Amino acid sequence: MFGPCIGILSDQRDSSITKTTLKEASMNALDYASIKGAMILFALDKVNKVDQLIEGYCYNPKNDSWERGRFPYPLSIYRKITISDEWQNHFLSVIGDTVFNNYFFDKWDMYRWFSKELNLLPHIPETTLFEEKRNITEMLEKYNVLYIKPSQGMKGTGIVKVIKENQKITFMHRADDKNIEVTTEGENDFKAIVGKLFEPGNYIIQQGLELISFKGGIVDFRCAMQKNEAFEWVCNGIFARTGAKESIVSNISDGGTALPSLELMKEIFNLSEIEAFNMKNSIISVCSKACMALDEYGLNLGTLGLDIGIDKNRNIWLIEINNRRPHPRIALRANDIQSYYAIMSGPMHYAKALAGFRYKEVDDHVL
Repeated sequence: MFGPCIGILSDQRDSSITKTTLKEASMNALDYASIKGAMILFALDKVNKVDQLIEGYCYNPKNDSWERGRFPYPLSIYRKITISDEWQNHFLSVIGDTVFNNYFFDKWDMYRWFSKELNLLPHIPETTLFEEKRNITEMLEKYNVLYIKPSQGMKGTGIVKVIKENQKITFMHRADDKNIEVTTEGENDFKAIVGKLFEPGNYIIQQGLELISFKGGIVDFRCAMQKNEAFEWVCNGIFARTGAKESIVSNISDGGTALPSLELMKEIFNLSEIEAFNMKNSIISVCSKACMALDEYGLNLGTLGLDIGIDKNRNIWLIEINNRRPHPRIALRANDIQSYYAIMSGPMHYAKALAGFRYKEVDDHVL
């Protein structure tokens, strides 16, 4: 067998592949010297099911460029886009279970799965699906603070913080880089704002957490978990995110900043180097348990971004998992170039293993 022959499924349509797409894919090829073989980037509309050929771009390591051509099906595929069950089953029938990040799940899926895992349950905020306003009032009877989020939202978009004080209920969210607050005092006001902000079935209601803060902004941590050539989950980077002052979210796209995680832990909790290192390892341990649980559900995942919160009692909370297309630019914002390179090239190591080339002893057989 010659190879590895690795595919990167980047777009639905070939016309959507741009110079920027190819430039980013070159970052996936940063560690090409240890991957070797053929790396082929392609779009779904250029896949010929009958002849089992694809038209796309093959990476040329000699001049760090992508060359257009027609190629046989790859032995493994790094999926960056949503595809139908029909396409998923087609690739499964032809190349086997070697398409990874093969299933996109949302926040409600994550809670339903992990709430059954005893080793993860202490780290999962209580969550329910929003179907009617009664769901909010019932959760407010348990917790004075809630977060209501789009079940499929990204980058903090659409998140609303709900606070109950006496008979008043306040809704807080971000719009146009500004903090918006609306306070309701009666049933009619409450019903109106709920109807305006939330669509039944598309939002989750989550227990509010008293997370640590830094310079007036909420803090959480992004942990980049990836599978290596031995099919093991490893952490290739963990970064602290601090939200804009008094913002209810930490997302960088909404005014937040990124910082090295160890330095921030030491400053906030007044920890020694060893204590901060142990806290970081505790975060990674929770993330590893979550990733292995997903394996048990039969998902073939190779690169994930897990968002972790730490409350003022140092409890660790798994807030959500970015499983669609987690981008490591946060590493650049935290000035951690080494982690950025590791995260960008990481998926290709797992792809190589899925293609049947797991260890150095097979290097003599590569193209």
